[in-house]
Amino acid sequence: MNVIDLMARLNGEVLSNKARATVDGKVVILARMNGTEWEYTPEGQELANAHSNQAVVEAETKATRTRKPKDAPVEAVAVESADVEPEL
Repeated sequence: MNVIDLMARLNGEVLSNKARATVDGKVVILARMNGTEWEYTPEGQELANAHSNQAVVEAETKATRTRKPKDAPVEAVAVESADVEPEL
């Protein structure tokens, strides 16, 4: 999982060359921009490891779910015309 994916997952933001997110009411700096590359902070690396494991589990459960069987098709119903006189 890269920094941008982690930031999106945690509803984070980029501010002053830092990727940050609020986790448990505390602002955590996930990574810092070094030249053109993102470098995780120790806290950011821990969160990335935890969330990448969680993302793998979520992907596996989505792949193993069975689809809901389709409903049986509705059979054609014969409709007879009604001999009803309109009311005036």
